[in-house]
Amino acid sequence: MPGDKEIQNCQNIIKELKSYQSKNWGIGLNGSTFQPDGFLTFFTQRNLPFSYYVVNKGVTIGSSKAYDANIQTLETYMAGIRKSETDAGNAIIKSLKSYQSNFWAIGLNGDTLQPDGFNTNFAERQLPFKPFVRSTSGVSIGEQSAYDENISTMQNYIKALG
Repeated sequence: MPGDKEIQNCQNIIKELKSYQSKNWGIGLNGSTFQPDGFLTFFTQRNLPFSYYVVNKGVTIGSSKAYDANIQTLETYMAGIRKSETDAGNAIIKSLKSYQSNFWAIGLNGDTLQPDGFNTNFAERQLPFKPFVRSTSGVSIGEQSAYDENISTMQNYIKALG
């Protein structure tokens, strides 16, 4: 999942945790059925530590500090996503600028006409990518403005990370 969308998912979970906290509702297990809830699923799918809080039917698991502990876990997780995605995005921008200064093909290798790493990097983040190829074999794809448009797309993605 792209970093910006994962951060949005985490922010939604934080809002939901705060709502549960304001109502003193249990988290981790459904208080009536003791079945795993959506919070536990979300954290487990991401291999994040989870703090339970359930009080019902004479059973007490954890404490109300669990809300803040889980919010902190998500804040730390989001900070890691922001850093790694910002670093990766800046490296992609640096590569695009280097390719631009050398007038190298992007999207397809200029010699082999096979997809290059830019395709994968943009696809992984669900971002549009514009190719630009001028090969000695006469292949002409895209416009030279593709460098700047792709750089702008990646800059906007980095901004969207928050």
